[in-house]
Amino acid sequence: MSVTVATAGGPGGDTRDRPGAAVALTDPSADAVETARDREAGASRSQERAPRGTADTGVTVPQDATLPGGETGSVQVEAPPVLPGCDGEATGAGLNGQVPADELCALWGGYPPVRADAAVALARLNQAYTEQFGEALCLTDGYRSYAQQVTAKAQKPTLTATPGRSNHGWGLAVDICADSYAGERWDWLKATGPEHGWDNPGWAQVGGSGPYEPWHWEFTEAVAQVGGH
Repeated sequence: MSVTVATAGGPGGDTRDRPGAAVALTDPSADAVETARDREAGASRSQERAPRGTADTGVTVPQDATLPGGETGSVQVEAPPVLPGCDGEATGAGLNGQVPADELCALWGGYPPVRADAAVALARLNQAYTEQFGEALCLTDGYRSYAQQVTAKAQKPTLTATPGRSNHGWGLAVDICADSYAGERWDWLKATGPEHGWDNPGWAQVGGSGPYEPWHWEFTEAVAQVGGH
């Protein structure tokens, strides 16, 4: 295929190549077909090489990949446990003040343990509390063995239950530090605690059947199951 180059000639008809010279094809239809084929081939090769997904994240996931949970085009990352080392499962084994160690879970900050299901629920409440106030809930008491209940009764005879009848003995009650439930924190706890299964029971409130104990909170559903009040 021949090509004739025509330039914008100056005086005297100068036909030397110059920048901006016009190019005329003697067989434009054939050349256009060949150019189109080249472009299609190049585009095809480019598509084959380009990974699908987001390349700048460090991990490329095909858009049509099926991942756990049935979602496509996204990566599911399992959230870390709210209370590491605690699966939140409890069978209710044992007696008041004699709950097996494998039914209990340690809490944050080295606080006394509570029953596993109550522990995970309380940890979720603590997580929300920390986000709200910038610090974790402070606790003074959790599970109490029978011997610990006897000691507590001797020290505070009007504020503690008869040994063997305390909900602390089931690992289903905690006592909160005064600073953690004072003022606006009390309002927040009363509104949010029940959403996580924890509440200050009616008997411990003003006008209740027991002593006024705003610090005493219980995992209410489980307390009802063991016959507590």
